[in-house]
Amino acid sequence: MISATLLPLLLIALTATPADRWPAFRGAGDSLAAATQLPLEWSDDQGVAWQLPLTGYGQSSPVVWGDRVFVTAVDGESKEELLVMCASVPHGTLEWTQRFKATQTTKLSDYVSRGAPTPAVDADRVYAFFESGDLIALDHRGSQQWTRHLAREFGELRGNHGIGASLACSRDAIFVLVEHEGPSYLLALDKVSGKTRWKIDRPAKVSWTSPIVNESGSGSAEVIVGSAGTLEAFRVDDGKRLWWLSGLEGNTVPSPTVGAEHVVVGSTHVASNIAVRRGHTGELSAEQIAWRSKDASSSFASPLVYQDRVYFINRAGAAFCLDLATGRTLWTQRLAGSCWASPVGAEGRVYFFGKDGVTTVVKAAATFEKLAINKLTIEGRVYGVAPVHGAFLLRTGKKLICVGNP
Repeated sequence: MISATLLPLLLIALTATPADRWPAFRGAGDSLAAATQLPLEWSDDQGVAWQLPLTGYGQSSPVVWGDRVFVTAVDGESKEELLVMCASVPHGTLEWTQRFKATQTTKLSDYVSRGAPTPAVDADRVYAFFESGDLIALDHRGSQQWTRHLAREFGELRGNHGIGASLACSRDAIFVLVEHEGPSYLLALDKVSGKTRWKIDRPAKVSWTSPIVNESGSGSAEVIVGSAGTLEAFRVDDGKRLWWLSGLEGNTVPSPTVGAEHVVVGSTHVASNIAVRRGHTGELSAEQIAWRSKDASSSFASPLVYQDRVYFINRAGAAFCLDLATGRTLWTQRLAGSCWASPVGAEGRVYFFGKDGVTTVVKAAATFEKLAINKLTIEGRVYGVAPVHGAFLLRTGKKLICVGNP
């Protein structure tokens, strides 16, 4: 017999649909929302469903499963406390908070990441990774399932700005990319036990991009890593390197985006904003590069592939729309400000979430058409978002804000 406490969790797991899920960084790694009836306009005076103050400070994005949203944060003068929090999407009420001691501590500073890696969630567990090297799995009620201390196992994490790579998931594994000035690696862990499935050592280099899992297509499921000069794909099952491309520059923050026929790379270096044709193995040649950008670049936000076009946004807040097949620039427009959160594609619109709380909504089209500018007074910056049916969840350092009608 199913207990009364387990029944609600089981119902969520069975009934959650893609529209009720935003399971990891950029959702499924592409920033495309299955949620519908998303709001077009909001402001301080209208359209804000709730605001939830959070303990500590976090630069991670929220993740969603069913009617629960999960966020992470760090607290203390040396980020000695790690927090995982769960809140109700419909009501904006905090359901639980779990606290853990960090294996490695670092003096708090605006120049060092603060709870930057985005967690991941599935029907059974939420997985939280921190720049201390601690990886923690909990069930949806907050009970700890397993823990790994990567800094203790594989070496102290070094670097001036901390660790920022978020988790990626396949059906049964979690993938962690650790790249810094010390021992660097790509690690695959079993979701149920937390045990290592495989580990690939990588050259020491500083990067904040996140791995992307691609399980579509007829070939092997891939973990795609675009980072500090290279673009590579590894087989999910055993970590075998399937294909790779070298010679890139400036791809240390934006993560790659996988489309039906291309993998798109974002970079601060214009010529390294490229589209690579899928379906090849081994070292890629120039023939496998479909196009190189002539003017577009990416700074913090990752590129968005949506409806046969790709969108980039640079540090100055200039947005670029390119034809996905040819790389031809269709339009360029200066937005209200810079974006740290990646843009979201949904219902024929592209949402650019400015770090200062101003969101620009444009029509997903070959010509620029502004649909709305939404100004929200916030403290700090908008770091990440999660679309749910009828609403967006916006994450600032100390608050979770719901706009629309969840």
